[in-house]
Amino acid sequence: MTDQEMEQMVDQIDAVIKQYPHVEAHNIAGVLLSRVTLLMTADPETGKGLMRYVWEKLDEIQQADPGNMI
Repeated sequence: MTDQEMEQMVDQIDAVIKQYPHVEAHNIAGVLLSRVTLLMTADPETGKGLMRYVWEKLDEIQQADPGNMI
């Protein structure tokens, strides 16, 4: 996949998400995580690595501002 194709795919995903402004962020995140789980069934180790990365980034956000909830 080229960088241009990747950017186009991200733009398309963002466009779909923007069609649902009334849906709470945690529900959209849940839908996207369910797709990650489905896509990673053939390669769970990579999926775990992706989830670990996300977990660490969320932890960094929380540690930088512990007074706010994510």
